[in-house]
Amino acid sequence: MLSRIRAEAIVIVGVTLSSGTAFAIEPCHRGVPTIPIEQGNFAKAPATMDPDAETLHPDGKLQEQRWHNLHAAIRPLKVICHYANKDVSVTLPETIDTCVWEHDERRVRCF
Repeated sequence: MLSRIRAEAIVIVGVTLSSGTAFAIEPCHRGVPTIPIEQGNFAKAPATMDPDAETLHPDGKLQEQRWHNLHAAIRPLKVICHYANKDVSVTLPETIDTCVWEHDERRVRCF
């Protein structure tokens, strides 16, 4: 009985992953102070993408930044997580189309 349930779970996960269903990821650990998104593999320097939208708090301080239509960007597409002691580069899957950086929570979500 247990192996049948496990087999069904594996089939469901496999179908979900192979169907191209969008999923959300958090490429950086919470607490990351800043992130750029870079596109392409260019010899001298990658192209950094500016956010295309942002939200401010009523006092004018940054609340969040958003990058949309990432499917049109030159691949590979990378989020660079700038931590205090190191930078970590995370390559985003082809299915990712939007990333949101929440300034107050220091959190990045891509979906």
